[in-house]
Amino acid sequence: MLYAWHIHILVTVISNFLQFAHQTFCGPNRFPEFTLPTWKQTGLILALAVLASTDLWASEDPAARQREEFSQAWQAASMGKRTEFEGLMPGLSNYLLYPYLEYEDFRYRRAVVDVQDMAVFLESHQDWAFTAGLKTAWLRTLGERGKWDALLTYADGSADTEVQCYLAQARIQRGQTEGLVPVARSLWAVGKSQPDACDPVFTWLRKQGGITPALAWERIERAMEARQPRLTLYLARYLDEEGRVWADRWYQQDRGGYRQLDRARNWPDQEKSRDITAYGLQRLARSDADRSWRTFESIANHFEWPEDVRGGIQRNLALWSAVEGADATPQRMQNVPDKYRDGKLMEWWARFNLSRGDWGGLITVIENMPEEQKNDSGWRYWGAVARLETGDPERARELLGELAIEAGYYGFLSADRLGFPYTICPEEPGVDPGEIAELRQQPGFQRSLELRKAGIVNWSRSEWQIAVKSLDQAGLRVAAALAVEENWPDMAIFALGNSGDRRWYAWRFPVEYASLVETQAGDRNLDPAWVMGLMRSESAMAEDAMSSAGARGLMQLMPETAKQLARRHSISYTGQRELMQAEENIVLGTTYLRELLDRFNGNPVLASGAYNAGPRAVERWLANRRTDDPAIWVETLPYFETRDYIPRVLAFSTIYDWRMAKPVARISSRMPEFYSGAGGGNMKITGTAEIVCRTPG
Repeated sequence: MLYAWHIHILVTVISNFLQFAHQTFCGPNRFPEFTLPTWKQTGLILALAVLASTDLWASEDPAARQREEFSQAWQAASMGKRTEFEGLMPGLSNYLLYPYLEYEDFRYRRAVVDVQDMAVFLESHQDWAFTAGLKTAWLRTLGERGKWDALLTYADGSADTEVQCYLAQARIQRGQTEGLVPVARSLWAVGKSQPDACDPVFTWLRKQGGITPALAWERIERAMEARQPRLTLYLARYLDEEGRVWADRWYQQDRGGYRQLDRARNWPDQEKSRDITAYGLQRLARSDADRSWRTFESIANHFEWPEDVRGGIQRNLALWSAVEGADATPQRMQNVPDKYRDGKLMEWWARFNLSRGDWGGLITVIENMPEEQKNDSGWRYWGAVARLETGDPERARELLGELAIEAGYYGFLSADRLGFPYTICPEEPGVDPGEIAELRQQPGFQRSLELRKAGIVNWSRSEWQIAVKSLDQAGLRVAAALAVEENWPDMAIFALGNSGDRRWYAWRFPVEYASLVETQAGDRNLDPAWVMGLMRSESAMAEDAMSSAGARGLMQLMPETAKQLARRHSISYTGQRELMQAEENIVLGTTYLRELLDRFNGNPVLASGAYNAGPRAVERWLANRRTDDPAIWVETLPYFETRDYIPRVLAFSTIYDWRMAKPVARISSRMPEFYSGAGGGNMKITGTAEIVCRTPG
């Protein structure tokens, strides 16, 4: 940082130097017009010029100086340098982000801080991003320290399990136990182990006789649903002798994958045996749909399941039959009572018919879908294709024509089938600058932007996300404009997605990294628009994006993947920090894409799927899914995320061709061996598409 005394020193140094230069070089016959005072004046002018040519003046801005000191204090806190942190705090008391330092201070001292001080701080910062987490941590500490009165005063309404258990402890300690048994029972009867803070509450509950065999069995059911089967071994102690036999039987069946569940036909028809078989049938169906159905048929008449349980079993077994592609799926679907045919089941029934080329059956299933579902672009498209295949080209072309004006995956596919141009109708983003300035001054956005300038990215995003929750659609457009001004592309993209303004393509599909991508894609013989489309899908063009799984940067690379890539290809890589830098991330990401493209014979569909789900998953799906038509293969993938991801990447690639002012490749050309349709669909699978703006009607 530069202050006035820095300027004084700089002027003095330059002036003294010029004085020396005057004495050395400027005798009476050399530049006589330059007197010593003139040299000193020149020194001052040069010093000021040096300052003006840099951003040093900016550091005289109190906000910039305070921001730097705040960053130092924040860093000191993160490194445990308490003395340095405390020394910097007082000078920042009037800085916008000072409460974040107070938060760090309170978080550190929460075990000893005055209760009233903490309560006042939390109350006065209710809408700040840190408040919920700080309050939970504080309440937990109050419980650990046995500060029951404070806990009873401030913990009511907390949804945190550990806090709830401490609150129950406080009620026990203060004799406020009226109505506590149901609360304790709800804390106990869950499908996982609870925090240690709950143990005293559960001890109290046992003494009250609150843990009954029926409640224990209820928890066993939830443990199995939560895939915590070993918890049943602990819970069996609360059952009677017969109950323990059933609990062990369930545990052993689970260990064996329910492959011996046909033994249930020898079990008595009672609640516990019905629970085990109903659950076991549905678990078995996930791995072996045919075996599960045969087991169901062998024991279906042995158990008097309630109607909703039996209907649920039939629905789930038919669903997993469709996912697996079992031959008997149509019969199993027909056996499901109408009231249990929900949207998810209907989708998988349609996908099964699609995979088998049962076009008439596909039309029937789509027509029986819930109204909102059947109007989805995907099912409108496949309904049109089915009509082409069943000899109804007039209706098919009508449906495809309606879809072809949509700028999305199914719209582009429809245009390809008809040989139509692509419809992209851009709208120039328009937001009143005054509204942007006004939003910028709102406290939540002020905090978010200042945190971002200070380099505290995670809290900056949290503050922004809280701030946008209160905005209507018009406000979201303003928020997008503000994000664009701040060069924060992902926040602009998310805001526009929620506002419904999908025609603001300049903001939704930024091209800031296009030049870098073209260079790296060119070096690896990759389609740059495809790389941009994938990158847009992965990170919404956020250079500093980090997923909950730890994937980083524009192309969302895992650090271990990056390390292996760098080793295999002799790429300089010093650690995961590099993944948050655009160039380094794109170098490694495009290298990985090249590997995947080579592994899958140059097929962008398969390489995109492998980038999302891993190459082994794609190889498994190639082995057991219909592969003559890439679009059908994608539509019938068992993973929703990948089934949604591949079409998004392909559609975004098309839009990026247009955004990068390149010939727009038809989406089918990125889907090798795309099935053209035997029913006269006139699919155009190669070449480029003209871009027009057409509207309905």
